[in-house]
Amino acid sequence: MFSARWQIDAKFGHKQTVLELLKKWEREIGSQVGLADLQFQIMTGSIGAREATVESHHQVESLAQLEAFFAKIGKIDAHAKWGKEMEPYVVSGTSLWNIYRIVE
Repeated sequence: MFSARWQIDAKFGHKQTVLELLKKWEREIGSQVGLADLQFQIMTGSIGAREATVESHHQVESLAQLEAFFAKIGKIDAHAKWGKEMEPYVVSGTSLWNIYRIVE
């Protein structure tokens, strides 16, 4: 099992907008690709992390399941549109994926 973590930093004063757009993605796009099966969570920096950091966590059984997820979202036009809607509120160059193996 793996935890796939996507991280971005919101521009100063825009974290709430980033969170709202991420929730919109969850409802409108993630729901089309089986996001409910991935134990999706949204987190923000609090203690020992940048307050502007926003992370989404996706729990997957295998890397193949993650690859299938990426392939599905890549075919949805609304996903590309959503990315352009999100762009003005995110610090450029901060988008990062980390994949962790779940041990216990």
